[in-house]
Amino acid sequence: MGGELMASIDPKFKIVGPFSPKQFSDTTTLASTIDTAVGTLTGATSTTSLIAAEPVIVLGQAFIVLTYV
Repeated sequence: MGGELMASIDPKFKIVGPFSPKQFSDTTTLASTIDTAVGTLTGATSTTSLIAAEPVIVLGQAFIVLTYV
């Protein structure tokens, strides 16, 4: 386990939202909005560079944090 080199990863983040509880429960519109945001990621290495999409709730509003490289 010594001397191994790990690839350098420089993750980037984008926040999509806010979404009201009603908007967040409409999964078709929500998926479309996230797909559009993923398609416009700035500095992404490819169209498949999305690592994670995490929902975060703040004061009843939903945000999606996109992590990509």
